[in-house]
Amino acid sequence: MPTIKTSKEEVLQKSMLLIWQKGYHYTSIGDLASALGMHKSHFYYYFKDKEDLMKEVLSYMLEQFTQMLKRIVENTELDTSGKLQKLAGKMARFYDFNGYSNGCLMANTALECYFQKTKTQTEKEYSTANTAIESVGKEYAFLPIVRKFFSTFIEYLTQIYSEKYPAEEAAQMAVQAVQEFEGALLLTRLFADENYLKQALERIASR
Repeated sequence: MPTIKTSKEEVLQKSMLLIWQKGYHYTSIGDLASALGMHKSHFYYYFKDKEDLMKEVLSYMLEQFTQMLKRIVENTELDTSGKLQKLAGKMARFYDFNGYSNGCLMANTALECYFQKTKTQTEKEYSTANTAIESVGKEYAFLPIVRKFFSTFIEYLTQIYSEKYPAEEAAQMAVQAVQEFEGALLLTRLFADENYLKQALERIASR
């Protein structure tokens, strides 16, 4: 396989999309290297192991998402309705790029690690169980990033809704909107029907 010059940001972008498609536990460094047309050793120039790569992928996604929300909230040319519509449009394009079918990477990662931990805990009688549990423990280091993603989503939505509603009501609406969005992603994935997500985004934008 030829070695190519690849920026760290490109590695993170393409790794994010592949892991989003296949799942963290089902994506190997070899898979990632093949997708980028590079040698495995190139990954270890940037990352010490797969867990380190995943933390950086999630952190990169969080950073991009936060900057997108910040630009919308701070846009003085948009009123509340305009900001909500802008956000809905950005989210629609982002998940359309992923084909709507793979759900939310942040939520998927949290659930995948949780169920993997539950699975390994039922295998304690095997000699390799402790090693497996220690590995899943490392993966639980992803959860603070996942929590930050959702708390940031709620925080910025609250700021937008606060332009139109009392603070407490705006906070409740923001939580409800994120819950609705995540539920719509799940239904879209289960039924392969993007209308669930589109309709949820329309409701979020019309509040």
